[in-house]
Amino acid sequence: MTHDELVEALRSIDGLVDHGGGSPNFHFRSRPFLHFHEDDRGTYADVRLGTAGFEPIMASTADERLALLGSVIDHVERLAHTRKSDRRQSQRDRTDRSRR
Repeated sequence: MTHDELVEALRSIDGLVDHGGGSPNFHFRSRPFLHFHEDDRGTYADVRLGTAGFEPIMASTADERLALLGSVIDHVERLAHTRKSDRRQSQRDRTDRSRR
């Protein structure tokens, strides 16, 4: 997987929005989520996969880019699933309260 293929794959993930113009800069749920840097070690992505802020993940090799893509997909899907579960629970709570 090339860097360009990674960027295209990220753009296809439902919920990620590229605000970058020339350089990819992805937001998720209206917050900065992923952007790329290069230094003497190579290309890496700063990604917000947890609550602690951005963490660097190497993206210089095809294997690193595939691993990054997998981590992003897992994170987005997990949060989408959690949010849907939360909404269903809230709806059940409201229904239960209205029956009382």
